[in-house]
Amino acid sequence: MSPKILAIVFIGGGILLVFALSGFQITKLFSPGITEEVVVNVKQGSSCIVEASDQIPREISNCPYEKGERIIITYKTQQPAIESHRTSA
Repeated sequence: MSPKILAIVFIGGGILLVFALSGFQITKLFSPGITEEVVVNVKQGSSCIVEASDQIPREISNCPYEKGERIIITYKTQQPAIESHRTSA
């Protein structure tokens, strides 16, 4: 085997080992987003906090919504980031 191929194999194996040890499932990275209607729980300055059915608080920066407003968010399960958000009207 050439040194380049051997290096690629070791790097790929190392990446898979790190994922396995951390408990991260690589399939979650490519899974489709979940869309759900939620209520804005907290509004602090220009940020809002919402909580979806998976009970993970998620922050919306530069939030145009008010506390108590119902909005629709798209997110990936067990990840704190929100992919998109909009009003539910």
